Amino acid sequence: MKNKKLHIVLASSSPRRQQMLKLVDVPFEIVVSRYEENNAMKSWPGKIVMTHAKGKVEDVIPRVKTGVIIGADTLVYKDKVIYGKPKNMTDAHRMLKELQGKSHYVYTALAIFDTDNKKWVIDYLRTKVSMRPLTKKEITRYFELISPLDKAGSYAIQEAGSIIIDRIEGCYYNVLGFPMAKLDEMMRKIGYSLF
Repeated sequence: MKNKKLHIVLASSSPRRQQMLKLVDVPFEIVVSRYEENNAMKSWPGKIVMTHAKGKVEDVIPRVKTGVIIGADTLVYKDKVIYGKPKNMTDAHRMLKELQGKSHYVYTALAIFDTDNKKWVIDYLRTKVSMRPLTKKEITRYFELISPLDKAGSYAIQEAGSIIIDRIEGCYYNVLGFPMAKLDEMMRKIGYSLF
């Protein structure tokens, strides 16, 4: 591991990702990316999230003097359909209606760029999520408990998500949108650690 102090730049406005870094007491600053995600691109979900995560970092690079820049992107995938963030509440209702009672996959990619040695590390994780069957009334009530508009697939696994998620196969934090163990594993490839 490198002896110099780790300086993380998070290319995200996500409160969940910020909270995760705070929980491990890692100093970081936020430089919000203006990169626009395009989930209509023709590719497999892992490639799409890696492209978006890298794009977020690339947008931030010119505004950062030094540090390890981290970008992340999450999407939901079921039956060859990609679910990003809903456009509005009508779209959110449509998404959750299509996801309820079935299993789907959550893909989260992380892109890391070290400004000092110009090294990239990009990878992703996939987690299978099984959701309970939900009535229209239950979906409406769930949306009273959370704000779905900033969440891929219109739901969150944490907090009130505990009511609608039956089980998962894989990393919980991947569904949350920031797989910390994977992040540490990737950072070690460029000589750093969250420890």
